[in-house]
Amino acid sequence: MNQYLYIALVILCVDLLTTNTNALPGDLVEPHDKPYIEQYQSEKLDFLTFGDWGWEGIEPGQIYKNQSKVAMAMRDWAESYDSDFIINTGDNFYISYDEDHEGVKSVNDPKWNRIWNGIYKGRLAEIVWYSVVGNHDWYGNVTAQVDYSLNYDERFFLPSTYYVRESYFGSKITKVAWIHIDTNIFYYEPLDPDKVNMLPQLKRFGWNTIKAIEDKLKWIEDRLIEQQNSTWIFVVGHHPLVAACAKKYYMGRLRLLFEKYRVDAYFAGHEHNLAIETAKDGQPVTYFLSGAGSKTFVGCNESDWGTPVGTLGFLHTILTEDKFTYEFIDSTTALDPKIVYTGSLTPRP
Repeated sequence: MNQYLYIALVILCVDLLTTNTNALPGDLVEPHDKPYIEQYQSEKLDFLTFGDWGWEGIEPGQIYKNQSKVAMAMRDWAESYDSDFIINTGDNFYISYDEDHEGVKSVNDPKWNRIWNGIYKGRLAEIVWYSVVGNHDWYGNVTAQVDYSLNYDERFFLPSTYYVRESYFGSKITKVAWIHIDTNIFYYEPLDPDKVNMLPQLKRFGWNTIKAIEDKLKWIEDRLIEQQNSTWIFVVGHHPLVAACAKKYYMGRLRLLFEKYRVDAYFAGHEHNLAIETAKDGQPVTYFLSGAGSKTFVGCNESDWGTPVGTLGFLHTILTEDKFTYEFIDSTTALDPKIVYTGSLTPRP
């Protein structure tokens, strides 16, 4: 194991062990204020971003499942670039066949081994997955995913549904802030069928009110204020803010916060494709959509770039002190993945 990865994992384990693992279910989903600290000795951070990976079905005529195609390509990329971690944008476990269930039922659900440990091998099984939850995770037992992270395998990193990380790397000790959020309460109107499906759990935690939404927005703003001394600031959520998707319910409020506090980029999934809205005059944030981990369909209208229906894949990023270089990888053909879009960013002013 590389020295910098070892150091990072040791610090993560210490943080996790000091977390209250005897919390009530509601405490498991409430925001965690204290940042988790990671130290890397490398002069760069290399990471993969993808989501909506937890569908294990197979389509007619396929040899490899969609999920396996992306996993094989990601493994090749992670091993070629010695990737440091994965940014997981949620929808970790779907219903995949008759008599299956959404999400997971418990920390002992067979899906943990069948859909996660059983699919993502090699380097993907060695590095930490910094995770958020999606709507399909809420349809199941969302607190079981947090409990699994805290008590069974910290590599599936989900100490709460809202948490903050600080990554430090390089000889100049560059600081990167990561704010991981649960966007489910921001995306769906009260009578939206998806919201209705989540309602029993949302009510259980008191998240079914406008006050709860405003409280979470305030938490996000407070964390952004605290992290203004960071060279880079990134936010990770499940639901996208690319173009037309930003018009959903309270999602526009997130964009206002990100632009006000000079966030460099926001990473999301949910829409099952690859897409981007690039930073430009009057809109300083780059919005990434990487939700093609196992399913595909039409994504957000009016994006600056996006893949057609049927394209599976992920996002690869190399981050240095002064540059963020990214490439979208089409892994629809399992054994022949292709770079289909590239670009770069500079740090927040």
